[in-house]
Amino acid sequence: MARPKNDGRGRIGGRKKGTPNKTTKERRELIGEFLNENWEDFKAQYKAADGPTKLKIYMEMIPYTTPKMASIDYTEKKDVKTLGDELAEISGEKNRK
Repeated sequence: MARPKNDGRGRIGGRKKGTPNKTTKERRELIGEFLNENWEDFKAQYKAADGPTKLKIYMEMIPYTTPKMASIDYTEKKDVKTLGDELAEISGEKNRK
């Protein structure tokens, strides 16, 4: 039977929280090394490709260099205190009125 969550005993076994995975690190290093060694070949193939293929490659590479923009929602707050209102409240002037 599985242990219930939050039983007060904390983590038992396994890696400590925040410890990097050695296999993942090694794979990333190997992939990086492969990409560096074959960069000139990639550039030559890219230059030889036709227009639509170049565009597809370009668009697929953008997320690796440019962060995605997150959408935000704005809802207008109707009972917003102005800075003057807050200062008056802090100084006690609003209570005197």
